[in-house]
Amino acid sequence: MKLFEKTRKTFILYSVIIFIISSSVIYFTLKSVVTKKQDEKLLWDKELIARKIKYENPLPIFDVEDFKSENPPKDTLYFKDTLMYHVVNNVEKYELYRQLTSVENLHGKTYRIITRSSLVRNQDFILAITISVGIVVLLLIITVYFVNNIIMKSAWLPFYNNLETLKNFTVENNRPIELQESNVDEFQELNNSLTKLTNKINSDFNNLKEFTENASHEMQTPLAIMQSKSEILLQSDNLTKSQVSQIKTIYQSVQRLSKLNKTLLLLAKIENRQYKDLETLQINDVIEKQLDIFEDFISNKKLKVDMRSAMEVKIKANPLLFDMIVSNLISNAIKHNIPGGQIEILTTNLFLSVSNSGEPPKMDSSSLFERFKKESSASNSFGLGLAIVKKICDNYNWKITHSYVDNQHNISIYF
Repeated sequence: MKLFEKTRKTFILYSVIIFIISSSVIYFTLKSVVTKKQDEKLLWDKELIARKIKYENPLPIFDVEDFKSENPPKDTLYFKDTLMYHVVNNVEKYELYRQLTSVENLHGKTYRIITRSSLVRNQDFILAITISVGIVVLLLIITVYFVNNIIMKSAWLPFYNNLETLKNFTVENNRPIELQESNVDEFQELNNSLTKLTNKINSDFNNLKEFTENASHEMQTPLAIMQSKSEILLQSDNLTKSQVSQIKTIYQSVQRLSKLNKTLLLLAKIENRQYKDLETLQINDVIEKQLDIFEDFISNKKLKVDMRSAMEVKIKANPLLFDMIVSNLISNAIKHNIPGGQIEILTTNLFLSVSNSGEPPKMDSSSLFERFKKESSASNSFGLGLAIVKKICDNYNWKITHSYVDNQHNISIYF
């Protein structure tokens, strides 16, 4: 959940709680105040009635009771809410009243004085005030909500723009990142930190790239000299068999080291995304070209190649990189095949699949795409072929999988 959405939901939740609590407090406070005022009015009415009874003539509208017991009741006051029956416009109904019952001794007689006041108007009054105040509070909350949204969106807009810029940032462009300025101190401080960080990343990347290229270039020169001198020594006539064997071992090691150096440099260039040129390629043409290159190796192992294509399939990629993919997959299918085995190649618009017969794998499928992981112990194998394929697939966001079913290895690339 985004921070803005979380803040908004939290604001709504607490606003609803505050609205309910405030409305309830207003309602019960008004009810308490009105009830208190009504009780005071009833007491005042009772006092008026008592004075009339005491100082003037008894009023016939009151119930008068003559208590002849030796212990007449003491003066008491009792408030309560009661329902009174009314007929208004031929409609029978009960209305709620506030009632004060008073028992007093006046002129030697005990009177029960009852005064009532309708609560209907008061209830309507309380409800009207509560609704009015509630509407005002609700409108205030809604106004604050929308104003807060506008302010928050305006404040967070530079952040989201900079976040999008960071998502599109790549060190290959070799350009400093350009972030949108913000009047929020925290966001501006974040921008400054990100700018310093990306500048440092660009600097480190360029230094590493330069070091890799320089190291590879400098290594190739002595390796080429060693290879050339080894070839010259092998052509000498006065060498013993032991010397020839040792020089041959040196020559093969130099060749292997030179090949390893070029392969690691290639991996570094792929990781640095230095192969940016894209072309529309005919997959079948690339496969057929590579099959022609490996024709002798296929014949030596007496392998049967079955190539199937649903249609003329095209793909957009760097020609050199896609050649490497196909070359490594076919080379891998030949190298790990059995004599007289088969190779099946299937191409569609969705994927490229290369299958070959072979022995069960000795490691997990995921490990096959790691550097220097290899099934074969052949001296000319570095275990980098599938690592290069995996790195190129990652470069184009393609998915590569390996499976072993019915004595068949299958490597599929999903475009």
